Amino acid sequence: MDEQQFDALERRVAALESRDDIERMHNVYVRVLTSRQFDSLADYFTDDAVIDMRSHGVKTGKAAISEHFSHMVDAPLDGASYLVTAPVITVVGDEATGVWTWHRLNSAVPEAGVWEEGRYDCTYRRDSDGSWKFSRMKFRVVRPVHDDDKGSAAS
Repeated sequence: MDEQQFDALERRVAALESRDDIERMHNVYVRVLTSRQFDSLADYFTDDAVIDMRSHGVKTGKAAISEHFSHMVDAPLDGASYLVTAPVITVVGDEATGVWTWHRLNSAVPEAGVWEEGRYDCTYRRDSDGSWKFSRMKFRVVRPVHDDDKGSAAS
């Protein structure tokens, strides 16, 4: 194997490791969210991150994101279970994009149905300590009723 082939192999391994790190981070974020540890959620975002979460509008910066999640304390989540599946992650150097399918099974909210499917569209950036964080996150419920069909914030 010559030096050029070795360098290409190193880049491929680094991208695979980054994909694995991003997938793990995103799964832990959802676990923290469903465990209602709202005070620590902003730690998963870069200082200049932007979120667009359903009808809540666009929030920019860690302080605004932290405030957004602090309001979730009042939202009941009894009877709900969450899964994120089917990640499609593309890594280019210290940035990446990812699309995920989100599932909520909820027996306690019959007017919403017992299940919902959503979509995370994310951009990630490697932080100065080497960890991956969200730099942009858009989330919408897409089934059975699409959030945008209900008049949520457009992006």
